[in-house]
Amino acid sequence: MLNNIKRIIRRLINFFLHCVSVIIVTVSGKRKESLNYLKSVKDKYKGQRCFVIGNGPSLTAKDLDRLKGEITFASNRIYKIFDSTDWRPTYFTIFDEGVARAEGVIDGINSFNCEMKFVREEGQYIFGKINEPICYIRSHSSRKYLDNPNFSENMVEKAYSIATVTYISLQLARHMGFSEIYLLGMDNQYAYSMLRDGTIVKNDNGKDYFGDKADKSTGESETMPKFAPATWEMDAAYNFAEKYSREHNFRIYNATRGGRLETFERVDFDSLFDNIK
Repeated sequence: MLNNIKRIIRRLINFFLHCVSVIIVTVSGKRKESLNYLKSVKDKYKGQRCFVIGNGPSLTAKDLDRLKGEITFASNRIYKIFDSTDWRPTYFTIFDEGVARAEGVIDGINSFNCEMKFVREEGQYIFGKINEPICYIRSHSSRKYLDNPNFSENMVEKAYSIATVTYISLQLARHMGFSEIYLLGMDNQYAYSMLRDGTIVKNDNGKDYFGDKADKSTGESETMPKFAPATWEMDAAYNFAEKYSREHNFRIYNATRGGRLETFERVDFDSLFDNIK
């Protein structure tokens, strides 16, 4: 009973903060500025290619160095690899207030510059601490999209938030007109994952993100975490993105080295640069 009351209180607090955030973004003029920016980049890169970078354990600084000069989207704690590469993303996205609240994340995001940082306006109360330039996006977020997903090609109107910030990056890339979207570092594989029934299971790999050390603990001594990534939700988002892309004349390819994401057609990352001297 007490836990249920706590959950209800947390939901009410979050609902209040989200409402206040939307009001602040609207009254301050940030929403209008953001809509104008989104209009200005609609189909800006029509017919071109881009890269959407994940933070999986396969991601390396060496591969990122090859992307200098390419249009790239990155997210969340990507700044943790910057000590090893001169590469910086063209665009940056973060939509999870929980991630942003973690110690050092806002400072990390503020440590680099890029063309634009995309956040959801419902989280302005925390994302407002990020240095400009910021584009606020009003997102449609609901559990119903796990069974009935949707995909936006016009972020001026709406964006659909499903399971992972990568889904937002894919919609942004399509909004900007890219016809070929390549995923890198998108392992979709974690040390622990949550099944649809809420059960948490340990997987064979011991790493979640690039730079993580493998978990060498034994099954006898380790403790299951209370929370873990729900990869089945991410799969729902990726499966629909693949279906939608094939039906709407653009393609999403997986150039990740390894990992478990088999939804998208695999391509060899190195082959994408064979004709580039």
